[in-house]
Amino acid sequence: MTSGTTASAVASTRSVPAASWVAPLQVATLVILFAAAGIHEAGKLSALASSDIWRHLSVGTWILTNHAIPHNLVMSQNAQLSWVDSSWLFDVKTAMAVKVFGLRGLVLLYMSFGLVIAVAIFLLARGARHGFWTGVLLTAIALYLVAGAPLRSSIASVLLFAVVLAVINFARGSGDARVLYWLPPLFLLWANLDIQFVYGLGALLLLLIADTIARLTRESAGTWFVSGGRIPLPTTVVITAASILATLFNPYGYRLWGAALRSVSLFAADPFFPEMHALRFRQPQDYVLLLLVMTAFFALGRRHARDLFSLLLLSVCSVVSFHLQRDAWLVALAAVAVLSQALDAIDSDEARNSDSATASWVLPAGIAAAFAVLMLVFALRVPSATDVLMAKVSEKFPVRACEYVRQHELPKPLFNNYDWGSFLTWYLPEYPVQIDSRTDAYGEELLLGYFNVTTGQVPLAADPALSGSQTILLEADSEMGKALSILPGYKQVYLDDQARVLVREN
Repeated sequence: MTSGTTASAVASTRSVPAASWVAPLQVATLVILFAAAGIHEAGKLSALASSDIWRHLSVGTWILTNHAIPHNLVMSQNAQLSWVDSSWLFDVKTAMAVKVFGLRGLVLLYMSFGLVIAVAIFLLARGARHGFWTGVLLTAIALYLVAGAPLRSSIASVLLFAVVLAVINFARGSGDARVLYWLPPLFLLWANLDIQFVYGLGALLLLLIADTIARLTRESAGTWFVSGGRIPLPTTVVITAASILATLFNPYGYRLWGAALRSVSLFAADPFFPEMHALRFRQPQDYVLLLLVMTAFFALGRRHARDLFSLLLLSVCSVVSFHLQRDAWLVALAAVAVLSQALDAIDSDEARNSDSATASWVLPAGIAAAFAVLMLVFALRVPSATDVLMAKVSEKFPVRACEYVRQHELPKPLFNNYDWGSFLTWYLPEYPVQIDSRTDAYGEELLLGYFNVTTGQVPLAADPALSGSQTILLEADSEMGKALSILPGYKQVYLDDQARVLVREN
């Protein structure tokens, strides 16, 4: 036996006991990674504090009841306005979850999204080389950055954007274009779940642009680099065109694109929505995000080959995310994708083989175990009694004030606080709301009129909506509510530490 053969045998012998404990350790790590957000949600019940989820629930219930897709602003005093319910499928899923599990269904929905998002980010973070521990680290950072995302349809976009980037990275890293054929059906699903499918299409278009430039400059000095085997340009064109076409298969057809473009445009009313402001760097997550993005740019810069797609993706996502707090998750996922690709490119073959020695059953076992843990936690920790869950809801929303309005049959129409509008569409459906979170349908004129009067920028009598309202439901400490309570023509009929109810005196 040669010395080389002996060394190989010894190494093989040593690897057996190592694998016997490494794989279980990896499974345990994945369980913690995948289940952490769900376990936290089971104790905090933050899904019940999300403002937008109630609108999804009420509209989903309307769809199930009427067996139709709304084309007008249902449950609103402005029902004559046309409306594109870009999240109709998410609405239906939300309503079905509550129909089966009660209010616990919202918590279960949030826990489920937490699990699948963690899995998708891990698949993106570990890259084509299947690096385990670097994948765990990048996933943990990304999950920390997206942990505050509220339960609403955009959470589906976080999941699907991670999947799109993972598919693109795999295709670019392996040169196997077949995986790209999953993108058109994915965009078909995405276009019916959330309006932010345009971000996924944007990433695909950036890939097409980068691929085209790479081929046009292939014979030039300093050619732009496309990692792995090259994907045929006609394939990229066909996949992009098919994905765009797939988004037209929705109840609204091409009208969905108008709503999508409005959702990423700037409006005069944006200053009234904090999530539409730029990042203020007043919380730790903002600095972690900045550090992650800087690291991704540094990783691009230190490579000898230039990767135009990664540079475009990271740059465009940075502009969007740092300008809109609402979409900070976008650049977080883009940075993970770029770092994953960078690690694939710089790792040596030996390190690559060592890190990818994870047993093939580790990931499925980790997912299954995390799911089992979450179901157990859901069954044991999430209250099943409706009154207990409603008590949690009442910490954020005016449940007691709504009960007073309903029991005393106060006159319509209702003038309501914006932050409570979506909740009122579900809890007080007999009183169509003056305003809620469907801002794309209300338009700038109505929104500006509402916020100008509620913030005292115009006289109260200048707003026709307020002048025509018979019942006013506002926050207890709102300046507008305090002013109305002492004005002639209004009578305060209810007040608690949360809400104030007034009626107009005839």
